Amino acid sequence: MLNPIKNVFFISLVLTAVASSNAHATTTLAVSDTSLRLAPPTTPVSTTQITEDESLKKLKKSFGVTYFSFFYGPGLHPDSLFYSPNQFGKNEKFGLYFKNNLSLRFKFSENLAVDLQTRFNVFLTNQSEDPRFQIATWEAPRIGISGKLVGGKDWAITGAFNTDFPYFLPSPLSGFEVQQRQVIFNPGFFANFNWEPSGSRWSVFSVLSPRMFIYADRNAVEPNFLKNYDPQNKPEFILSLQPTINYRLTDLVSLSLGTTIDYRKHVLSSWNPFKASLASNGNDPAWRLAPLNLYFGATFKVSPMLTIFPFIATYPIAEQRIDTSAAPGTPPASLLSTTSIGMWIRGTIL
Repeated sequence: MLNPIKNVFFISLVLTAVASSNAHATTTLAVSDTSLRLAPPTTPVSTTQITEDESLKKLKKSFGVTYFSFFYGPGLHPDSLFYSPNQFGKNEKFGLYFKNNLSLRFKFSENLAVDLQTRFNVFLTNQSEDPRFQIATWEAPRIGISGKLVGGKDWAITGAFNTDFPYFLPSPLSGFEVQQRQVIFNPGFFANFNWEPSGSRWSVFSVLSPRMFIYADRNAVEPNFLKNYDPQNKPEFILSLQPTINYRLTDLVSLSLGTTIDYRKHVLSSWNPFKASLASNGNDPAWRLAPLNLYFGATFKVSPMLTIFPFIATYPIAEQRIDTSAAPGTPPASLLSTTSIGMWIRGTIL
């Protein structure tokens, strides 16, 4: 016969062991449940998505699309609210407008491509009496070779050597200004220079656009041109750049101060580049330093597809604000009358 005390002790041990076992199982299950609850859900990647990504990468290897748009905005003077004033405070084009360049690139190597640059203007207002006014005007496309032409650790020049299609070709291979000025051939360069020193908030950006013009008729120009210039004031050779100095406030925003340096031989100019003039019109045979403007604004890098640079521009040199075609003794245009709002918009679509 078993001792009652021993029986109680034995039963207690069994119950304790069972309870311990159940507690361990419960804890293990709880931890396991928690792990299941905390495990992040996995999002399956569809075969279609992978195929689209691969197709896009393949497309970028052989094809590219970039754009650069210049907005010529309103003047700050009450008389020039509906056009973008030049150095005389006058209207050169029809009114406010966007000048757009869209480049389609067909790559034949890692860095170079055949580049077809289409160009067109979109006008928002009409301040002219020209019966040929159109809301949109098509300019002659340019064909050439583009890519990263040269570069180093912190700098690069990217752009295109190109020329317009000649004026005698039918639209869309020819365009308004080329037809009006009867351009046969105008080899040149349209590129971006970018320098961003490592570890610095300062950088330099510039549009580079030297170009030469060969005309069928050296006196042919569009009617609006005659409001401010002699027909032979149209350019024959241009050395042009638009540098900006930028200070980075954040990764996406920079303050920018820039100018346009444009030195050109007019049709009536001699081939002596050391004989120069600040007058942009008139019949002097000197080369002309085009009106030197200053612009200040902020650059916003929204994404690789979109960079915006809105600015205020003006012509600070009084001598360049004198219209030599006006009556002798005519004073220079006021600084306010030549001040306007503008914007650059550029990016890589593909």
